[in-house]
Amino acid sequence: MPKSSLLALAPLALMAALALSACDDKTKPPAPLAGEVKTPASPEPSAPKPEDAPSDGGAEQTPSEPIPPAPGPPVQPDTPPSPSPATFDHGAPGAIPAGQGHGYLDRTVWAPAMCWPLKDAAFANSQVYGHGGGMGPGGTAQCDTVNYSLPWRDTFCEARSRDNPLCAGGGTGHQGQDIRPGSCKKNLHWAVAAEKGVVTDIGSYSVTLVSSAAPHRTYRYLHMQMAALAVKEGDTVVAGQKLGRVANDFGGTPTTIHLHFEMRAGVSGVTTDGKAVVLHTFLPPYMSLAEAYQRKLNGGSCS
Repeated sequence: MPKSSLLALAPLALMAALALSACDDKTKPPAPLAGEVKTPASPEPSAPKPEDAPSDGGAEQTPSEPIPPAPGPPVQPDTPPSPSPATFDHGAPGAIPAGQGHGYLDRTVWAPAMCWPLKDAAFANSQVYGHGGGMGPGGTAQCDTVNYSLPWRDTFCEARSRDNPLCAGGGTGHQGQDIRPGSCKKNLHWAVAAEKGVVTDIGSYSVTLVSSAAPHRTYRYLHMQMAALAVKEGDTVVAGQKLGRVANDFGGTPTTIHLHFEMRAGVSGVTTDGKAVVLHTFLPPYMSLAEAYQRKLNGGSCS
C-alpha cells in the first residue's frame, strides 16, 4: 500500500483505538473511593453465608462522643408507674439477666409519637448473649428460631465498654436497643424514619436522623445495607419513610443481622426515677419502641 494511503488511514486507526478504549472503560468497575469502607450492594436478600460470621460476636458500637458523667447510680422509685397495656409479649424495661449487665429501669416513653423504626414486625433481643452471639450458648447460630420469637428483651445498658452515663457500674454499657428483623435474611427488611427530620450524617455503618420537631431527638441506625441506602446526607424525610435495609454492615467486617437503634435527648430532663438527663444523653429506647410497636399492631400507620 502506498505511504500516502497509510498516512490517510492513521487518523481512522487512532479513532478506532480510542473507541475500543472507551468501551473497555465501561466494563471496568469504578475505582474505589477513599475513606469509609462499605460492603458491596447485594442484588438479592440472603441468609448469612460463611463469610458473614460476626467478627464482633454481635457487640457492635462505635466509639461514643464525649458525654458528661452520670450524677450517680440510679435510685428506683418506690411505686413506679405501670406500663401501657400490650398485646405482645415483652420483658420489663431494664430486666437484663445476671452477668449480662446492670440494665436500667426507666419507664419513660421518651418519644410518645415515634414510628416503629422497621416496616415490618421484628424481635428485640440480645445479639451478644443470644444464640450465635459472642457470649451466647455454645453450638448455636444467629438464625436459630429462638432469636426470632417473643418475648422482647431490653438491651439498653447491657454489658459493653462504651460510655453511657445512665448505666450503673461505672457509666458504661450498651447505648441502644438491638432489633432482629422479621427473618434471618440481610438486605430484605426495611428500616424507616422514626420521626420527620433530617438525615444529618451517614457513616460507614450508621445513619443519623435528627427530628424536625421539638425536642429534636436524635436517632441513629446501625448496620443497614450501606451501599444501597434510600437516603443521603441532607435529605429531609417523613415519619415512616424508608431509610435502608437491615443488614450486617460493620465498616467492612460483618456483625450479626440486626438493627441497632439509638435515641438521644434533644433537651434536658429527668427519668422516672429522678435521674438527670442532659442534652445528647443516650436515652433508654425500649418503652418508646414498645409503645410504637403496639400502635402498629393496633393498625396505626406512619405513612
